[in-house]
Amino acid sequence: MGERRVVIRKFAQLPILMMGYHVPESNNPDYYPLQILETILFSGQSSRMYQRLVDKDQIALFVNGGSGFSFDPTLFEINSQPKAGVEPERLEKAIYEELERIKTQPVTDQELEKAKNIQLANFYRQLKTISGKANVLGSYEVFFGDYRKLFTAADDLSRVTKDDLLRVAKKYFGEKNRTVATLIPEKEQEKSNQ
Repeated sequence: MGERRVVIRKFAQLPILMMGYHVPESNNPDYYPLQILETILFSGQSSRMYQRLVDKDQIALFVNGGSGFSFDPTLFEINSQPKAGVEPERLEKAIYEELERIKTQPVTDQELEKAKNIQLANFYRQLKTISGKANVLGSYEVFFGDYRKLFTAADDLSRVTKDDLLRVAKKYFGEKNRTVATLIPEKEQEKSNQ
């Protein structure tokens, strides 16, 4: 247990910051609260991270994150690129502040409802085609251990509460549970000297 850090120095235009928080496999009860948190934090221009880092502070070119289906424990990834002239440490600090806020203050009813609606719309959108139905059916069989869990997925998403989000955020978004990687750009001549 403990934070791990990686610094990579190579030719690049701008730094890149990547974080990974260890989270459980898809067949874990925390999967759906993590999906709702992903939506609140990263889905669209009204998401918390976009609002803070790109709109308000204007320190990042982009920010995204989340995790997908997984057999085994996996990573909830956060990726961001600071604007030119912004130190990666400043961006990293702002990300931690937003994660701390979601760990200590309940999300609003509106945020929770919006996130559930986005997740449910995405879920049902996948089922529009025969290919989509087959893919979702197979994914639930493989990653959740039983295709029948597909039929309760909408209810499982709808049952996520603000308390679930606080509990899951506190459990997984801690310093001892993360790996941080930073790409530090080098100039072209430094690259050719090596």
